[in-house]
Amino acid sequence: MRRMVSSLSVLAFVVAVPLAAADVMVEFKVDAGGNNNQPLNGLAARGTFSVNGTKFTLLLENISTGVPNGFDVADSLLVSVGMNLPAIDFLTGDAAVIGLGSKGLGSWSSRVAGDSVAEEWLWTNEYGGDLMEVFKHVISTSEGQGGGKTTRFDKGNGSVGGPFGGMAAKPPILPVPDNQPAVSNSIRFDLTLTGTLTPEQLRTVAENSIVEFGSDQRYLKVPEPATLALLLCGAAVLRRR
Repeated sequence: MRRMVSSLSVLAFVVAVPLAAADVMVEFKVDAGGNNNQPLNGLAARGTFSVNGTKFTLLLENISTGVPNGFDVADSLLVSVGMNLPAIDFLTGDAAVIGLGSKGLGSWSSRVAGDSVAEEWLWTNEYGGDLMEVFKHVISTSEGQGGGKTTRFDKGNGSVGGPFGGMAAKPPILPVPDNQPAVSNSIRFDLTLTGTLTPEQLRTVAENSIVEFGSDQRYLKVPEPATLALLLCGAAVLRRR
């Protein structure tokens, strides 16, 4: 009996320990405004938000199957994501690299998965511009999305070009010029936070985030009610309708 009680006590202790790692995947498919008001026509993006302690990772993907009428190639690129972290900030932007299964386009055609694109991406804790002014934490390839102090992922001092440097679909819907940089179709951003997020907080951050295509051409948000996957240490899956 004592051995059984001891085993149950250990089990209860293990179950009670909070899990620090979590992943949340969301898709951006709902119109949130912008300069082009034509039907979305397949314009879409996906974000996988991950935390492990103070390490924050975002895999951002352009999953578009079409673009609104009137879009040019710059408009078709996914260039920014905005979010509001609860009572914490980005401490450092550690890396911005081409995602697995993706590759560089145009002047980045020699770059492959895992290669850095940090010189064209920045982050800020001081809100974005235009329709992202209500979002404090922004990652972007557009200098105009830094409402306050911005920091490039490569720690350089120059500005970022944007929208080029952003993400085209896979395959690209509109051809990227040879002299302009872009990626088809994903970039992974690694950052260190000033604090930690619970899995539920991470889900709230992801569900309420926003992405930008082109230079203010179109913003997309997550459908409500959102359907997303919450993975706890690769063991549990939570879907909410």
